[in-house]
Amino acid sequence: MRDLVAVRRWFAGLALLEQLHDGDRDLFAEHATWVTLPPGARLHGEGEWGTALWFLVEGEIVLGPVSGGGTGAGPAGDKETDGLVDGGVDGIVRRSVTTPGYPVGWDGMVRPDRHRWDAHAASRTRLLRVDREVIDAACRSDETFAARLYELLLWLAGGQLRRQHTRLVTGRYDEETDAVAALVAHHAEELRVTSPLHRIPGYLRSRPTVVDAFRALEVIRDGPEAVEAEIAREALDVLAGVRRELRVYMGLQRVYEAVASAPADLRPEEVRARSCRALVDLFAHTEYRIAGLDRLPPSPGNVVLCNHLDSHPGNRLPNGFSLILDTHFVSSMILYRTYGRAPVRVVRDSHWHEAGHARYYARLGYVMVPSSEVGPPTPEQRAERYERFVAEASATLRAGDDLVVCPEGRPGPTAGSPARLRLGAFRLAGRLDPEPLVVPVAVANFDQRLSRAVLGAVVAEPFRMSDVVTDPTDPEQVARFVDDDLTPRYRGWVREAAALR
Repeated sequence: MRDLVAVRRWFAGLALLEQLHDGDRDLFAEHATWVTLPPGARLHGEGEWGTALWFLVEGEIVLGPVSGGGTGAGPAGDKETDGLVDGGVDGIVRRSVTTPGYPVGWDGMVRPDRHRWDAHAASRTRLLRVDREVIDAACRSDETFAARLYELLLWLAGGQLRRQHTRLVTGRYDEETDAVAALVAHHAEELRVTSPLHRIPGYLRSRPTVVDAFRALEVIRDGPEAVEAEIAREALDVLAGVRRELRVYMGLQRVYEAVASAPADLRPEEVRARSCRALVDLFAHTEYRIAGLDRLPPSPGNVVLCNHLDSHPGNRLPNGFSLILDTHFVSSMILYRTYGRAPVRVVRDSHWHEAGHARYYARLGYVMVPSSEVGPPTPEQRAERYERFVAEASATLRAGDDLVVCPEGRPGPTAGSPARLRLGAFRLAGRLDPEPLVVPVAVANFDQRLSRAVLGAVVAEPFRMSDVVTDPTDPEQVARFVDDDLTPRYRGWVREAAALR
């Protein structure tokens, strides 16, 4: 049940509605109903009749196209949640609305009474909905209310024109941060020399201080200086993609701390599960597609292959550590969500200067292999290391855990991936008894900026080595299969993953 007094107090405190009278705000409060939208849910669609005004209480509404051509199940009414949009929010948006009290849906209240753009939630969002019939009835009975309301609608339309001008100023910039710097420079003569807006470009240049830029812009947006507030609103619109990247970056920090700062008495399998849960939360803020989940074996305990992609420089944490998102995605969004068990990965040892890398992977109980930094091994060392790898990997599979391996060894770009597949994982699968299934997973676009990419993954048909070669212990047969048969098909799966939309 809603608290009418609290809702009235909330409407009374909205600076955006200052041209309305107290009685007008009370009218909205008395007839408002709560709407809660999960991430990706549609509020209204382009071309639909305007049926209500929704006043944003918390969260983020994106005005723009829906990726994948989804139409959702809106518009949102009085229900607690609404239909999900297939694919969520596209990386290219017209506007991101985060200002509390902003009247979303005003474009459907003016002629021709149809919405001019889609509106959907970028995060969990709460709004107060006032039905159009209530507003129209008040306009018919009180002409002065109608005049005040349409003055508000004209102001909102003027804001839309100002934002079009902003896009003309900033449209030649590929990077949103450069566009905001240009926006501030364009308005420099209108600003106080002490305006905090002058500090925003500096905040945006360093990933750890981007969050300070958003905090400062939100304070300016809600402050008393009208010119600065409008520029801050326009800057926040331009930075919609950066805000989503910031959510992911903060999620990366939470994933790292979930592992590195886990209680000392937690077992490795518990730390891995803790990591996967944090990763699922992280990837909820990205655009992704997965094909072929129905091809996964009914139970874990398999050798899972993953092509290895570069990490975008923007994912580097303040301690210098970069979380490679491709294998984390396979581990959490495919294997953990399917089986409820966090897999074990094969990971190289940390280099001497990689304290962050060592602190993270030491807690996870992964199968570690020597890095190239230690120099070329002797034949005896190579044989000893391989036998140790086989022993640890087979123990993982016998325990019923998936073993995630990147056969390339080194990451590279999506185009042309995978490069050259090493044979270790295939030789391992061929010599074990019972023989495990090999599950190829192709991933794409993890080397791009997350705000502009659709992450793709394709699960290919599993196989056993004995099904594809006569003698799985014969290195030459295994090499021919991997080089001449599997690698070309794997590149096709990667292209398929890259094309998912």
